[in-house]
Amino acid sequence: MHTMQEKQSVNRRQFLRMSSAVGATAFLAACAAPAAPAADSSGDGEAMAEMISLRYQSREPERAAGIAQLWKEFYPQFQEANPNIEVEFLPDPGGANRREGALSAMVAGNAPDLTEWCCSSSTFFMQKGETLSLQPYIDRDAEEVNLDDYYEAQFDPWTLDGDIHLMPRFTGTQVIYFNKDMFDAKGIDYPPQEWGAWNWEDYTNLLRQFADADAQPQLWGTSNYGLNANWLSQYWIRGFGANMVNPEDNTHCGLDSPEAYDALEWMRSIVHDEPLFAYGADIGMGVVELFLGQRIALMEIGPWNLGVQADGATFRWDVAPMPDGPGGPTTHQSVDGTMVWKGTAYPDESWELMKWLTSPLYGRLYITWAQKQPSRKSLLPEYADIMRAANEKFEEINLDVFTSSVGQDIGGPEEMFAEDLVCKNQILKPAFDLVMLLGEQPVDLIVQHGEVATRFNRGEINIEDLGAELDKLS
Repeated sequence: MHTMQEKQSVNRRQFLRMSSAVGATAFLAACAAPAAPAADSSGDGEAMAEMISLRYQSREPERAAGIAQLWKEFYPQFQEANPNIEVEFLPDPGGANRREGALSAMVAGNAPDLTEWCCSSSTFFMQKGETLSLQPYIDRDAEEVNLDDYYEAQFDPWTLDGDIHLMPRFTGTQVIYFNKDMFDAKGIDYPPQEWGAWNWEDYTNLLRQFADADAQPQLWGTSNYGLNANWLSQYWIRGFGANMVNPEDNTHCGLDSPEAYDALEWMRSIVHDEPLFAYGADIGMGVVELFLGQRIALMEIGPWNLGVQADGATFRWDVAPMPDGPGGPTTHQSVDGTMVWKGTAYPDESWELMKWLTSPLYGRLYITWAQKQPSRKSLLPEYADIMRAANEKFEEINLDVFTSSVGQDIGGPEEMFAEDLVCKNQILKPAFDLVMLLGEQPVDLIVQHGEVATRFNRGEINIEDLGAELDKLS
């Protein structure tokens, strides 16, 4: 039987030969219904090894077709090394209620064995007690897993009572994309290409040169997915020297510090006072559409958008590091991971698949077909070359901006509360919407809601009393 390490030495040409011979058949088998256990076919009556069927739920909203191609290359190698394990590959189902549907399936005892999640949803299932602790397996296979091959804070959102519960799918660094044609038209220098070479004041002044509230249609300087009670505001709060979630005590909402207040006020001001940052209920376009439509000259987004940008841009573009805040360098490192459901009938086999899904072999394929930044630090030196071999449009893009931040341990993952979903969605989000989205309330309201989040996390407010507590602040 081949080991995973041996198979990692197979080159891309060999992959393609293998795929052309068996890839389509293997992929169809992977997507079919789970097979029944193999029957005894030996002449001496000895039973063959039991055939184990796993279900693996993917999440790949940006490059779904690429992931299908990745699986065609990857799965035959996994199955050759693990002939008793069949894997039913489930494409990303999408939908606004995916998290709730998955939890219902888990409670009903019918969830996939492995599932990929992004952002706070990954922590949600751990806090609900639906994830299998991977720590015993990690300890047993420590050399193969090699936790030192990940950046310092990689597992912070996925650790409970000292045990790791998820493994990373990819790790994406938030950077600045910028429209070179719009810069050239105004004779403005491009943003610096080194981390630490500019700051939030430089950024604000740069945005002022592109924003035009009187233009038809209106133009702004920049945007992101929306300044809300999650990672999209957290990286700026950290840049100002504060945290939404106290890193030493995840029951404490850190928005009560002067540094956090300054960060929130700066964010509010560039949305509503000038405005420089496109965010509002009446815009009707997301950040990617605004950038591709040249309504903003810059955008704050991660490497998951590289393929989308390469496919859709009609102008020259590049990327630059996030500006420093008053507290120093800052960025977001994405929280995209894979869990093993605690109800799986096959935890050992699920872990074996997990090791393959987080191996250097899979990481290289993921760069090629999903065009995403790898989690393993050992793959970072290969990232730009693999990306450019897969798509020549990246030849002129400074891809080192993404990987150099990880090498310097700049930024961190989304910060998670002890009771994360309730704190962010039910307590903080209404205040963020009133302040950042609608511009109807001052930053003080967010601080007050943060105090309620702390009291709720610490058991001082019951969930049935939350509405009444928040009503006192309106």
